[in-house]
Amino acid sequence: MDEDTNVRVPVLFELSGVSQFYGKGISMVRVLEGIDFTLDRGETCAIVGASGSGKSTLLNILGLLEQPVSGRAQFSGNDVQTASPATLAQWRNQHLGFVFQAFNLLPRLDALDNVALPLLYRNHPRQSARALALEQLSAVGLAHRAHHRAADLSGGQRQRVAIARALVGQPSLILADEPTGNLDQRSANDVIDLLLRLNDQQGVTVVMVTHDTHLAQRFARRVEVANGRLRECDEHVPV
Repeated sequence: MDEDTNVRVPVLFELSGVSQFYGKGISMVRVLEGIDFTLDRGETCAIVGASGSGKSTLLNILGLLEQPVSGRAQFSGNDVQTASPATLAQWRNQHLGFVFQAFNLLPRLDALDNVALPLLYRNHPRQSARALALEQLSAVGLAHRAHHRAADLSGGQRQRVAIARALVGQPSLILADEPTGNLDQRSANDVIDLLLRLNDQQGVTVVMVTHDTHLAQRFARRVEVANGRLRECDEHVPV
């Protein structure tokens, strides 16, 4: 297998006729049904929908964490369904950054070591990993909190650390699953400001799942998941 995800094709992710369901027989639950979705490099896209509509399932497919039951999925021009588990893991590690509602930080580690973790998992030299981690903490405005434990940071600060951790591997795509769900409105807006600024300044593609339609309006593109289908909320103009 000779996939090359570094080829700069304008389409980053493409889903064609993708369906996803769980269970069998009468207990089968259809979550996504025959959806088509194209994500271009450099886009910002908010995925909205009711609880249980399939938003997180769609995000998991885009994050190479789930394989669709049917249809075709391509990441950077490569067939996702024929890629080996090792290849998918490599793509996730090298090209994707994840931000979660619950932050998923190690509370006893300081901010710097939390951000450096993805590089250490790649066997990156510790001193170099920490230097790169400090750069990302600076980018999210938290260099002054680098040596504070995650447990001692506010919710908004912890989410900024989580974003810095997602960025430290220089991903082409950030996937954020309800990243503002545990934050007050001011902190939530600050996090969205940060994600949009990173997109504008660094060209990182950002996809966010949210139930907050007001925050979603700040993204250039919005899609709604409902009854297993995908609907473009506004006319999609490719970047």
